[in-house]
Amino acid sequence: MFKIAVAFLLMLTCVSGVGTANDDEFYVDFYCGWDGYYRPMEWTPIEIGIDSDLTEPFGGTFIASAPQDGLNTLNVARPFVLTPERTESLPLVTKFAFGMGRCDLEIRDHRGRLQWEQTVDLWDFTAESRVLSTVRETDMLLGVIGQSRFGLLRVPRDTVCFSARGEGNVYVGRKVPQVVPWDWTGFVSLDVLVVYDPDWALLRSEQVQAITEWVSNGGTLMLILGRHPLPPGNPLARMIPFDVGEPRQTEVPPEVLDRWGLKVGGSETVTSWPLFAKPDARLIDSTKAGEAGYLHGVGRVGFGRVAVLAFDPAGLPPAHADHAANFWTAHVRLCLGDTLEAPGGRAPSDLGRLASVNSHGRTIALAPEGEEDERESRRREQWYRISIAQQASNDVMEHLYRLAEMRPLSIWWVILTLVTLAFILGPFDYLVLKRLDRLPYTWLTSTMWIVLFTFGAYYGVQALRGGNMQLRAVSVLDGIADSDCAWSTCYAGVYSPRSADYELEGLGARQWWSGIAPSQEQMWAHQQQSALRQISCLQEDGANLPISLPINIWTVQSLLTESPLDSMPFTASVTRTNEGFTVEVENRSDTPIRVGCVLLEDAYLHLGPVPPRSTQQFDGRTHPFNPWGTDRIRPNRGRGPEEIVSRPVPRYPGMLWEEARNAFLAQGCFDRTLAMHAYLDLGAALVCVEFEEAPAPFGVKDRSYEVNHIQLARQIVFPKDGI
Repeated sequence: MFKIAVAFLLMLTCVSGVGTANDDEFYVDFYCGWDGYYRPMEWTPIEIGIDSDLTEPFGGTFIASAPQDGLNTLNVARPFVLTPERTESLPLVTKFAFGMGRCDLEIRDHRGRLQWEQTVDLWDFTAESRVLSTVRETDMLLGVIGQSRFGLLRVPRDTVCFSARGEGNVYVGRKVPQVVPWDWTGFVSLDVLVVYDPDWALLRSEQVQAITEWVSNGGTLMLILGRHPLPPGNPLARMIPFDVGEPRQTEVPPEVLDRWGLKVGGSETVTSWPLFAKPDARLIDSTKAGEAGYLHGVGRVGFGRVAVLAFDPAGLPPAHADHAANFWTAHVRLCLGDTLEAPGGRAPSDLGRLASVNSHGRTIALAPEGEEDERESRRREQWYRISIAQQASNDVMEHLYRLAEMRPLSIWWVILTLVTLAFILGPFDYLVLKRLDRLPYTWLTSTMWIVLFTFGAYYGVQALRGGNMQLRAVSVLDGIADSDCAWSTCYAGVYSPRSADYELEGLGARQWWSGIAPSQEQMWAHQQQSALRQISCLQEDGANLPISLPINIWTVQSLLTESPLDSMPFTASVTRTNEGFTVEVENRSDTPIRVGCVLLEDAYLHLGPVPPRSTQQFDGRTHPFNPWGTDRIRPNRGRGPEEIVSRPVPRYPGMLWEEARNAFLAQGCFDRTLAMHAYLDLGAALVCVEFEEAPAPFGVKDRSYEVNHIQLARQIVFPKDGI
């Protein structure tokens, strides 16, 4: 017996040794966020480096799994091929919930067999030990690619973030060119991306293209030119609102130095790249240097902003270095569309108006004297309040959940079931067994009745919840006339009377899918949820597409889809006339336009229906109108800092806004909505239409289902003067 036990232990040791050797064949480096900074429940970049002791090429799949919110776990899979003596880098993007516990990493071979696994603890109640640091809506996150000279890394220490929702911190996250995200979603968490004189040869075309797409979708870029010339064929060179000339010595006047918060003692001479505005540039701020072109300028590009500084500020004399915080504060505020003359750097109290001016109502200012209370800082680390966009997403999901099958069952069904069970277990069972002279068998019959009622209750509820499979969706399509800037965001909910894994079809090549779930307005780190719903996606070629979708009868699986569009389903032109405006709408889709409107800075014009594949012209005078309203937010009821009681709500007269009223402010649309209303200040018109009974944006393979799809489309149009 002793020999058998020893042999068994030796066998276990050998098996354990084999598993360890197999694990040691792979060495994985894991980095996430921007220097570890991330925004909960929003897209966050992660970098994976894989090395190995393999002697032959290995083809497999890398999988990263982490809770993305309180209900969903997002599993991101990326195929790769690893060759001996070479490190493979995998740029991925995922979402992390607030206070999540861990991220599971796996490597599987082409047959799906597990070859390596590891769990990374992402959250620790000691802030210094965490892999990720939370960035809140009241905080500002600056991303930096390239150099970090002239006190850029000291910005978090010297500045604070102000917004209508409170005061927060400013963070700076750096990335070397080799690990810059390859997809636009990797930049979503940033307020401003500072591209500071990088070595352009180290940036791949996919990385630069990702930056341009992010700006097109509402991002803010600050480009600082220096020793490395911007290649003429670079996508950034085509996107920025300036043509760049040859470097030359340029004088910076004292009034410009003063405007930027630098030391004023006379003019300074710098080596700059002269900037010349392109014919179609839409500048919102600029600093000219006479005939030498612009020294600095900020312009609208797509739904985003691009600021270009023609010289490296580190080339200024050392006396200006002590005022670097003033310099970066001024330029970040200009990037965000804020004015430098705002008193004390504080944001206005009108959140609606502020939102139409700069990003998320946030602005930056010099930090006041004094340190933040240490207890307050620790408490902030354990608490999170969802953003305005996430609150609006909750309201959109209320529409998606508005199903008869999802209503709570009547209490009378429960009472009837319990009364019937009590009657059967009591007098009925007793009388039947007594009549049969089998009273000792009551333990067996009682168990049988309980089992039968358990199965009956399950299938009875399933019958009550039965019905047709349903796909509900709210889609928002946004574009800018006479440009290739067009984006789509879709909020979808899928209900099925049968619990199973479903496969979706009709997916786009550049779509980014994730789950979305209602979130509590106040979250605490110790209240972590299970995130039991599993969403598995394949991430490659600039897309994140679901492999399969598990749907449970008791819930509606909610999904968020974001993607660039090749073209808009309608086009419009707006012409000023003596009598008012003439609007021509061309419906290029096979779905009729039910209703629409044209918004101007302080007026609107109503639009009627437009049949499919046709053009309709509308004439009329505008009506006075304020495109911004306010909506009440429930108070925090004593949990966390004091909550504001209103938020901005864009109003679109005549449209089906009551059912999808928050879609324009929800995640994925918020930045574009702010940009569109900022375009109104530049004299543009916003044409909005609602399609009638639009087809579903995607399908469920081999299933029949009912479709309820609200499709809204908006387009920025620049009015022309009529004859």
